[in-house]
Amino acid sequence: MSAAPKTDRAPDLVLNRVFNAPRERVFRAWIEPQLMAQWWGPEGYTAPVCELDARPGGAWLVHMRSPEGHVQVMGGTYHEIAEPSKLICTTFVKDGERFMVEGLHVVTFEAASEGRTRMRLESTLIQLAPEWEAARHGGMQHGWNTSIDKLETMFKA
Repeated sequence: MSAAPKTDRAPDLVLNRVFNAPRERVFRAWIEPQLMAQWWGPEGYTAPVCELDARPGGAWLVHMRSPEGHVQVMGGTYHEIAEPSKLICTTFVKDGERFMVEGLHVVTFEAASEGRTRMRLESTLIQLAPEWEAARHGGMQHGWNTSIDKLETMFKA
């Protein structure tokens, strides 16, 4: 297990969703690159690069492309993987060596009735550059909500 950054703060964002799919399948969408590439990123964004080393201490890298063609490179580290019930990872966006934003995410997956899955995402901002302050005030919530909407759509097909 790779030690996750420590924080005593309450999460900046908590999302609860129920998916019409077994938890093993929902969990796999967080650790398999071909699946994550289908849903990662806010509404309208694609993930043309999605590289995941899904193991504790393993890194991940995603290039998010906006509808206008701007590419935002982000990455992170998996800190804990307890398949199919829990995932702890960090995400970051850097400008050179400077962190623009870094977040800690705890995602839990609970089996629900009729083969569904209850997922809970707790996201805590660890570092945030002043010019990214909008992330704390709605940007993060919009991005995660629309990403999770895309994940939900994967299980409706």
